Amino acid sequence: MGFDLFMGGLAVVLAVLATWLILLFFRSPTSAPSPVEAALQGLRNLDVSDAGIDTSSDDNAAKGQSNETTAQISRISRLLILALVLTVIVFIPSLLSRFSDSLIPSWLINPWVQAILTTPAMFYCGSPIHREGWHALKRHMPDVNSLISLGATGAYIYSLAICVAGNQFPEGSRHAYFGSVNVIVALALSIELLELSILRDAERFQDSATSSTTSTSIPETPSDSIADRAFATLIAGVRKVARFSRVFTITVIIIAVWAFALLVAFGPQPRLVVALFGGVGVLVVAGFILAILAVILIISGRRKTRHSND
Repeated sequence: MGFDLFMGGLAVVLAVLATWLILLFFRSPTSAPSPVEAALQGLRNLDVSDAGIDTSSDDNAAKGQSNETTAQISRISRLLILALVLTVIVFIPSLLSRFSDSLIPSWLINPWVQAILTTPAMFYCGSPIHREGWHALKRHMPDVNSLISLGATGAYIYSLAICVAGNQFPEGSRHAYFGSVNVIVALALSIELLELSILRDAERFQDSATSSTTSTSIPETPSDSIADRAFATLIAGVRKVARFSRVFTITVIIIAVWAFALLVAFGPQPRLVVALFGGVGVLVVAGFILAILAVILIISGRRKTRHSND
């Protein structure tokens, strides 16, 4: 009893310390814009309000940016297709097995088979997500990619532990998260594709706005132009998603820390395994929620932008 109280007190103290360090680290975000906002601002800077200005260099820069965005969309689309295929192969059998093991072949729900099928989704398909997620953490501006990268990494490591020593885990915590890893990677790639589509729409609108401006002898006032209003709507939407993602991600990380600490102190035996299961579960579930909310916010912002363009 005394040892349990000591461990409980120690876990709470460590959780308080970890919470303070997390808040301290994320207290002051850098002023650097997100990659999408920076790209949109770059497009806005290419806008030419004076019809007499030579726009050849700006046109070349705009075309180069447009080609780069198109190439990124093509690459992310290929990664998303592969991730979706792997998700169907891994996630659907895992889901059906919870209702009846006779519905699917047993080898499809073997943890090692699922690990082999999930590894390409985690490290190949998810490479843009992990790269951008950790970059956002370094900027002290965690986003949906940061949370998904943390959650997917934790779920992947936990699932590998199930493969190696599943019998050592308590009943009810022997389920691998490989299917969830595939789903959240696919969701993150969908968000990336939506953001790139917004950027491509902005580039196309920029080209049409520049062409219409240079074709007339009376330049339009920038502050009153349709282009200004459209870009302001785009950037406002991107910043809204970034602010929401930052607060949500920091909150979830703190919740995961406390879930782990409290389960280590007061959870059922074996406590460390149960605590790991609980902490990873918080990250995975939150990753699902944030990914879905980000998709909704981005689609909503895209519709508003198109409406303003019309």
